[in-house]
Amino acid sequence: MSKYFVWETRRANETHMLVPAFAATRSLGVSFIASRRFPKPLPVLNIELDGAIGSVMTDDLVIKKRRCLVHSYLLRDVLSSVGVDNIDYYPCRLRQSRSGRNMGSFTDENGRERYRYKVANILDAIFCLDRDESTLEVDDEEPSEIWYIHDLKLLEDRLGDVLMFRLGENPSIVIVHESVKNAVEASGVTGPVFLPADGYRDYPGYSVDNPTNIVGTHDLDPFGPACEAPLPDSVAQL
Repeated sequence: MSKYFVWETRRANETHMLVPAFAATRSLGVSFIASRRFPKPLPVLNIELDGAIGSVMTDDLVIKKRRCLVHSYLLRDVLSSVGVDNIDYYPCRLRQSRSGRNMGSFTDENGRERYRYKVANILDAIFCLDRDESTLEVDDEEPSEIWYIHDLKLLEDRLGDVLMFRLGENPSIVIVHESVKNAVEASGVTGPVFLPADGYRDYPGYSVDNPTNIVGTHDLDPFGPACEAPLPDSVAQL
């Protein structure tokens, strides 16, 4: 049995916040899914909460169509404690522009701004998709271009002792070792949902009305396979 899991970021109930977009780096020319260390420091990033639904910010902030991107201090501590050391973090402010409220940082007794949330740049990307055993939908003219993963299989002999990485063939997918999954689940942090990597599939409806923020699914999905079962009652009604 595989020891690796795909990291999803979801709302578990209607109180959890769903942020409509991540546009903080649009003008900076950097990507947080490219798994490259940025050559120079970034300014504090601003994430706009206007248009968000729900009121409770999860530890792994739920941003539409994104996974494992913005982490609370608690989630950062959990990952560090289990040995994950390949993430560069960048401070961010979570703000409501209409009200002027800043919900992601505070000023300490010395007048310095402290950041509850930071944006995660995972530095490792590993090309380990088993093309022979996986079921893929690819571009006819450019077979290296994967449109959908219908049944994921990994070449685990390429992974060594890595604990957390992006899938090189599809860097929007974050994969973790079961030790990371177990530590995150035991900590009680909110937001992460883990699916077995073996048999993972993309969810075709991820870009439409998707209040839970399901991007991928699995027959053993704790919310139920997305293409076959309804969403949790607390979310399906939204």
